Amino acid sequence: MPTTSGAISAKNTQPASGRFVAMILAFVAGASFGLAGAVSRVVAQQGFTVSQIVVAQTWSALIILGALMIVRFRPRMSAKEALMLMGVGCAQILSGFCYYTAISMLSVGTAVAIQFQYVWIVVVIAAVANRKLPSKWVVLATALIIFGTLFASGLAGEFLAGGLQMSPLGLAIAFACAVLYGLFIFLNGKVATEHHPVTRSFFMMVGGVMLASILCPGFYVGECDMMTIVPGGIAMGLISSVIPCVCLAASASKLPGGLVAILTSSELPAAVLAGFLMFGEEVTPLILFGVVLILVSIVLSEMDSFIKKKAPS
Repeated sequence: MPTTSGAISAKNTQPASGRFVAMILAFVAGASFGLAGAVSRVVAQQGFTVSQIVVAQTWSALIILGALMIVRFRPRMSAKEALMLMGVGCAQILSGFCYYTAISMLSVGTAVAIQFQYVWIVVVIAAVANRKLPSKWVVLATALIIFGTLFASGLAGEFLAGGLQMSPLGLAIAFACAVLYGLFIFLNGKVATEHHPVTRSFFMMVGGVMLASILCPGFYVGECDMMTIVPGGIAMGLISSVIPCVCLAASASKLPGGLVAILTSSELPAAVLAGFLMFGEEVTPLILFGVVLILVSIVLSEMDSFIKKKAPS
């Protein structure tokens, strides 16, 4: 692992082409997060802990984004904006730590299913902030995603097999992950949106590096082989930080928060596909059913725009 608001009416006035590009970017961000889980398993198989991987990926992402910013996207923002973006980055990193901790206390299916509650959390936050109820299609899409996640995550299969692993503390941490990730998505479209996505992502990653370093101080005292972890850190930095952060920073300021949350639910189908292709994981009919539901919900979330286009003048 593992983004919005502004007035909904204003964001819906985006040109059709610009809106479509923003939707694609949000979808790509979610898919990139989904792929990151599989890549992290590859890196972990080399003997690195989750904490070491998180610190390595945040530093790699910071260096990559810093290089891009120096070459082309020089920052011109206030200290207040920079600090606020750093706070947004902290929310993202902390949600990742909560997710990995929850997985150690719950089954993967249970942790993923609870983490995906961020979808309705963002819809609720955006509705309250914008003082406008979401459309019926967004509500339906959100409900389908939550329902589909029960199957795509494998939770339904675990329940039928009688293998559910429930820990009250694990459930609480997983839900905290959902809240933090929801805040990250929402705030990504609120803070310093007039600046370039690369610049915004850089300052988010500054906050992420600082928090990750505080949570994993052993990384700097010879706890891990720095040179060996560099390739994995760069891969994780690109897939789990640079690509999704830049894509979300570019899309979150142009789309309603609820829609961005729905589009980033591509994370779970991408994770299922990556697990199948990279590790030969079984894709049961129940999991496939859940994936289809999630993809259908993404289409349904744009039904309002489709209906308006088809309506006579």
